[in-house]
Amino acid sequence: MYNIEHHVYFAVFGYDTDALAITLQAGIEADDIWVKGESYSTALPEAVRTDNRWILSSGLDRDASHSDHFEKLLFKLQRLSDALPTLRETYRCGIGVSQYFFMDDPSFYLRPDIIERYQQLGFTISFDQLAIDS
Repeated sequence: MYNIEHHVYFAVFGYDTDALAITLQAGIEADDIWVKGESYSTALPEAVRTDNRWILSSGLDRDASHSDHFEKLLFKLQRLSDALPTLRETYRCGIGVSQYFFMDDPSFYLRPDIIERYQQLGFTISFDQLAIDS
């Protein structure tokens, strides 16, 4: 048996304005907002966030497949497709993926229709997968 955790999200980051301005421009509430200088956790208060981020996540459980995460995020992004060009012109934006796996040979595959639908929204999809040897 193996264990994999996924996080897939769209983020606007490194901005110096109030996050509410991004919410109003996007026309959708963020799932999470990071504030530069705020602590990641009470367990390690000296570890602080290095930039502001407005995050729209897939909203799925970490154990859901990466394909399901991408598809769910795609539905959310399609809701703000009219705002995406302006958001990209005004801010640094992108899709982030975190995949934590505990096995010898993890595979990562997205159906061509999902990639095409992201491309229709103006996203270029490419992946680099790094592994740390034990």
